[in-house]
Amino acid sequence: MSFITRDPRPETRNPTSLPRIQNLLVDLGALVRITHRYDPARCKKRGCCCSSYEVTVGRREMERITGCMPDASRHASWLREGKDWVNPFEEDETRQIVLDTDEHGRCVFAYRNASGETRCSLHTAALELGLDPYRTKPRSCALWPLALGDGRPRVLSIQDDAFDFPCNRRRRPRRDRSLDPGIAELIQLNFGHPFLSKVLERLSKHP
Repeated sequence: MSFITRDPRPETRNPTSLPRIQNLLVDLGALVRITHRYDPARCKKRGCCCSSYEVTVGRREMERITGCMPDASRHASWLREGKDWVNPFEEDETRQIVLDTDEHGRCVFAYRNASGETRCSLHTAALELGLDPYRTKPRSCALWPLALGDGRPRVLSIQDDAFDFPCNRRRRPRRDRSLDPGIAELIQLNFGHPFLSKVLERLSKHP
């Protein structure tokens, strides 16, 4: 099946100028320039992240995803064929494991609810099972529109095409160097409150 693939690199400045928080370099300038509002209803009119990326997964992610298949299939029925489950993974041209997509390039785990909103069946299944969806679905999906670079040390920034999507908007940096609440929530959900606190502390001291 074909993929609709976008450049997966984060938007970042010179990494040597970025502060280190725990084991990551953090692009504070990029983080304060974006607002994020999760609103699946907007996907009806404009681009959807579920149809725009080739999502690579690691072995542990594959195990978590496979464990959620029975519950995810209650929302995405095509994940099941009779008594068997479909294989939701494929190899790309570099032999990396990626999530499969349908004939329209949409992630195999994406589905539309009764209101026509695009949702992630892995996220929905995790909530129903009492699991943390940000530890269940692929890391890149949990982070979006944030992104981690592939270098060492890794750079936390924003996806370079984040503003192509209706849930993200450009934000004028404020004098108090605050984060948009939606971005702050994503950082906390993915990295924990202590990490977020350190980001906010560095922002308060950033010139």
